[in-house]
Amino acid sequence: MSIFGAIFSGISNVLSVVANTFAPVLSKILGPTLEKLGRAFEAFFKELGLIEPEEKVEDIGDRALQAEVDEINPVRIETFDNHEKYLAALKEYEPNPEQSALIPQDDKMHKGLEILLGMAIARYGQSMSEFGQIVLNNPEFYSQLGRLAALGNIARDNTETFGDIVNYIAGKSMSSEKSDVAIDALIDVEKKVNPEATDAEIVKTVSDMKK
Repeated sequence: MSIFGAIFSGISNVLSVVANTFAPVLSKILGPTLEKLGRAFEAFFKELGLIEPEEKVEDIGDRALQAEVDEINPVRIETFDNHEKYLAALKEYEPNPEQSALIPQDDKMHKGLEILLGMAIARYGQSMSEFGQIVLNNPEFYSQLGRLAALGNIARDNTETFGDIVNYIAGKSMSSEKSDVAIDALIDVEKKVNPEATDAEIVKTVSDMKK
Protein backbone atom coordinates (compact mmCIF):
# COMPACT_ATOMS: atom_id res chain seq x y z
CA MET A 1 0.00 0.00 0.00
CA SER A 2 1.25 3.49 -0.79
CA ILE A 3 1.75 6.13 1.90
CA PHE A 4 -1.43 7.79 0.62
CA GLY A 5 -3.44 4.72 1.56
CA ALA A 6 -2.54 4.63 5.23
CA ILE A 7 -5.67 6.30 6.65
CA PHE A 8 -8.00 4.56 4.24
CA SER A 9 -6.86 0.99 4.87
CA GLY A 10 -10.04 -0.04 6.72
CA ILE A 11 -12.86 -1.25 4.51
CA SER A 12 -15.46 0.45 6.73
CA ASN A 13 -13.73 3.81 6.24
CA VAL A 14 -13.74 3.39 2.48
CA LEU A 15 -17.38 2.26 2.45
CA SER A 16 -18.30 5.42 4.34
CA VAL A 17 -16.46 7.64 1.88
CA VAL A 18 -18.08 5.93 -1.11
CA ALA A 19 -21.58 5.96 0.38
CA ASN A 20 -21.48 9.54 1.60
CA THR A 21 -19.34 11.22 -1.05
CA PHE A 22 -19.48 9.34 -4.34
CA ALA A 23 -22.80 7.51 -4.47
CA PRO A 24 -25.05 10.62 -4.25
CA VAL A 25 -23.13 12.36 -7.06
CA LEU A 26 -22.91 9.24 -9.20
CA SER A 27 -26.64 8.62 -8.94
CA LYS A 28 -27.28 11.90 -10.79
CA ILE A 29 -25.06 10.96 -13.74
CA LEU A 30 -27.10 8.95 -16.21
CA GLY A 31 -27.37 7.70 -19.78
CA PRO A 32 -24.75 8.69 -22.36
CA THR A 33 -22.82 10.84 -19.86
CA LEU A 34 -22.56 7.88 -17.48
CA GLU A 35 -21.53 5.58 -20.33
CA LYS A 36 -18.70 7.92 -21.34
CA LEU A 37 -17.61 8.32 -17.73
CA GLY A 38 -17.70 4.57 -17.19
CA ARG A 39 -15.51 3.91 -20.21
CA ALA A 40 -13.05 6.62 -19.15
CA PHE A 41 -12.85 5.30 -15.59
CA GLU A 42 -12.52 1.79 -16.99
CA ALA A 43 -9.32 2.82 -18.76
CA PHE A 44 -8.16 4.51 -15.55
CA PHE A 45 -8.76 1.40 -13.44
CA LYS A 46 -6.96 -0.75 -15.99
CA GLU A 47 -3.93 1.52 -15.79
CA LEU A 48 -4.00 1.05 -12.01
CA GLY A 49 -4.21 -2.71 -12.46
CA LEU A 50 -7.54 -3.00 -10.63
CA ILE A 51 -9.27 -4.80 -13.49
CA GLU A 52 -8.02 -6.87 -16.40
CA PRO A 53 -7.97 -5.57 -20.01
CA GLU A 54 -11.07 -7.58 -20.94
CA GLU A 55 -13.12 -6.60 -17.87
CA LYS A 56 -15.81 -3.92 -17.87
CA VAL A 57 -17.04 -1.68 -15.07
CA GLU A 58 -20.67 -2.68 -15.57
CA ASP A 59 -19.78 -6.39 -15.37
CA ILE A 60 -18.29 -5.81 -11.91
CA GLY A 61 -21.45 -3.93 -10.97
CA ASP A 62 -23.70 -6.67 -12.33
CA ARG A 63 -21.87 -9.33 -10.32
CA ALA A 64 -22.02 -7.21 -7.16
CA LEU A 65 -25.74 -6.48 -7.47
CA GLN A 66 -26.57 -10.14 -7.94
CA ALA A 67 -24.08 -11.50 -5.42
CA GLU A 68 -25.24 -9.31 -2.54
CA VAL A 69 -28.81 -10.70 -2.73
CA ASP A 70 -27.86 -14.28 -3.59
CA GLU A 71 -29.38 -16.50 -0.88
CA ILE A 72 -27.25 -19.53 -1.75
CA ASN A 73 -23.83 -18.06 -2.51
CA PRO A 74 -23.83 -14.46 -1.27
CA VAL A 75 -20.85 -12.15 -1.72
CA ARG A 76 -21.29 -9.04 0.44
CA ILE A 77 -18.60 -6.42 0.87
CA GLU A 78 -19.18 -5.99 4.60
CA THR A 79 -18.12 -9.59 5.23
CA PHE A 80 -14.59 -8.96 3.90
CA ASP A 81 -11.71 -7.28 5.69
CA ASN A 82 -10.32 -5.59 2.57
CA HIS A 83 -11.30 -4.59 -0.94
CA GLU A 84 -8.74 -6.86 -2.58
CA LYS A 85 -10.46 -9.98 -1.23
CA TYR A 86 -13.91 -8.67 -2.05
CA LEU A 87 -13.06 -7.85 -5.66
CA ALA A 88 -11.37 -11.25 -6.07
CA ALA A 89 -14.51 -12.96 -4.78
CA LEU A 90 -16.70 -10.94 -7.15
CA LYS A 91 -14.59 -11.97 -10.11
CA GLU A 92 -15.17 -15.61 -9.15
CA TYR A 93 -18.93 -15.14 -8.83
CA GLU A 94 -21.06 -16.40 -11.72
CA PRO A 95 -23.98 -14.04 -12.42
CA ASN A 96 -27.31 -15.27 -13.74
CA PRO A 97 -27.68 -14.10 -17.38
CA GLU A 98 -31.46 -13.81 -17.03
CA GLN A 99 -31.07 -11.59 -13.99
CA SER A 100 -28.38 -9.57 -15.75
CA ALA A 101 -30.84 -8.75 -18.54
CA LEU A 102 -33.29 -7.32 -16.00
CA ILE A 103 -30.83 -4.97 -14.30
CA PRO A 104 -30.67 -1.50 -15.90
CA GLN A 105 -27.32 -0.60 -17.47
CA ASP A 106 -27.05 2.57 -15.39
CA ASP A 107 -27.48 0.57 -12.17
CA LYS A 108 -24.69 -1.80 -13.19
CA MET A 109 -22.41 1.10 -14.07
CA HIS A 110 -23.14 2.99 -10.85
CA LYS A 111 -22.41 -0.08 -8.74
CA GLY A 112 -19.26 -0.98 -10.63
CA LEU A 113 -17.90 2.55 -10.34
CA GLU A 114 -18.64 2.67 -6.62
CA ILE A 115 -16.78 -0.60 -6.04
CA LEU A 116 -13.77 0.27 -8.17
CA LEU A 117 -13.50 3.81 -6.81
CA GLY A 118 -13.55 2.27 -3.34
CA MET A 119 -10.82 -0.13 -4.38
CA ALA A 120 -8.72 2.73 -5.75
CA ILE A 121 -9.19 4.74 -2.55
CA ALA A 122 -8.23 1.73 -0.42
CA ARG A 123 -5.02 1.43 -2.40
CA TYR A 124 -4.08 5.10 -2.86
CA GLY A 125 -5.89 6.93 -0.06
CA GLN A 126 -6.72 10.59 0.34
CA SER A 127 -5.44 11.77 -3.03
CA MET A 128 -7.60 9.22 -4.84
CA SER A 129 -10.63 10.15 -2.79
CA GLU A 130 -10.22 13.80 -3.70
CA PHE A 131 -9.51 12.95 -7.33
CA GLY A 132 -12.72 10.94 -7.54
CA GLN A 133 -14.66 13.96 -6.33
CA ILE A 134 -12.92 16.20 -8.87
CA VAL A 135 -13.81 13.89 -11.75
CA LEU A 136 -17.42 13.39 -10.70
CA ASN A 137 -17.90 17.14 -10.43
CA ASN A 138 -16.72 17.58 -14.03
CA PRO A 139 -17.44 14.27 -15.80
CA GLU A 140 -17.66 15.68 -19.32
CA PHE A 141 -14.14 17.11 -19.22
CA TYR A 142 -12.44 14.11 -17.64
CA SER A 143 -14.25 11.65 -19.91
CA GLN A 144 -12.70 13.20 -23.02
CA LEU A 145 -9.59 12.28 -25.01
CA GLY A 146 -8.24 9.56 -22.75
CA ARG A 147 -7.40 11.98 -19.92
CA LEU A 148 -8.27 9.52 -17.17
CA ALA A 149 -6.10 6.78 -18.67
CA ALA A 150 -3.14 9.17 -18.85
CA LEU A 151 -3.69 10.29 -15.27
CA GLY A 152 -4.04 6.68 -14.18
CA ASN A 153 -0.64 5.99 -15.66
CA ILE A 154 0.82 8.73 -13.46
CA ALA A 155 -1.03 7.48 -10.36
CA ARG A 156 0.35 3.98 -10.94
CA ASP A 157 3.96 4.99 -11.57
CA ASN A 158 4.40 8.12 -9.44
CA THR A 159 2.03 8.56 -6.51
CA GLU A 160 3.81 11.70 -5.33
CA THR A 161 3.30 13.49 -8.65
CA PHE A 162 -0.30 12.29 -8.73
CA GLY A 163 -0.80 13.79 -5.27
CA ASP A 164 0.69 17.06 -6.48
CA ILE A 165 -1.70 17.06 -9.45
CA VAL A 166 -4.71 16.50 -7.20
CA ASN A 167 -3.62 19.24 -4.82
CA TYR A 168 -3.08 21.63 -7.73
CA ILE A 169 -6.50 20.95 -9.27
CA ALA A 170 -8.14 21.23 -5.83
CA GLY A 171 -6.56 24.67 -5.41
CA LYS A 172 -4.61 23.76 -2.29
CA SER A 173 -1.66 25.79 -1.07
CA MET A 174 1.54 24.29 -2.53
CA SER A 175 5.19 25.12 -2.83
CA SER A 176 6.24 26.58 -6.16
CA GLU A 177 8.27 23.43 -6.83
CA LYS A 178 5.30 21.10 -6.34
CA SER A 179 3.02 23.39 -8.31
CA ASP A 180 5.50 23.33 -11.20
CA VAL A 181 5.66 19.53 -11.05
CA ALA A 182 1.86 19.31 -11.24
CA ILE A 183 1.59 21.83 -14.07
CA ASP A 184 4.35 20.19 -16.09
CA ALA A 185 2.74 16.77 -15.66
CA LEU A 186 -0.68 18.06 -16.71
CA ILE A 187 0.81 19.83 -19.73
CA ASP A 188 2.43 16.54 -20.74
CA VAL A 189 -0.94 14.79 -20.37
CA GLU A 190 -2.69 17.38 -22.52
CA LYS A 191 -0.01 17.18 -25.21
CA LYS A 192 -0.45 13.42 -25.26
CA VAL A 193 -4.25 13.31 -25.36
CA ASN A 194 -4.82 16.42 -27.50
CA PRO A 195 -1.82 16.73 -29.83
CA GLU A 196 -3.61 19.14 -32.15
CA ALA A 197 -3.97 21.80 -29.45
CA THR A 198 -1.62 24.77 -29.47
CA ASP A 199 0.70 25.47 -26.55
CA ALA A 200 -1.48 28.41 -25.55
CA GLU A 201 -4.61 26.24 -25.60
CA ILE A 202 -2.90 23.58 -23.48
CA VAL A 203 -1.70 26.11 -20.91
CA LYS A 204 -5.23 27.53 -20.67
CA THR A 205 -6.74 24.05 -20.27
CA VAL A 206 -4.33 23.24 -17.44
CA SER A 207 -4.97 26.62 -15.80
CA ASP A 208 -8.73 26.12 -16.05
CA MET A 209 -8.45 22.75 -14.29
CA LYS A 210 -7.50 24.50 -11.07
CA LYS A 211 -10.34 25.46 -8.77
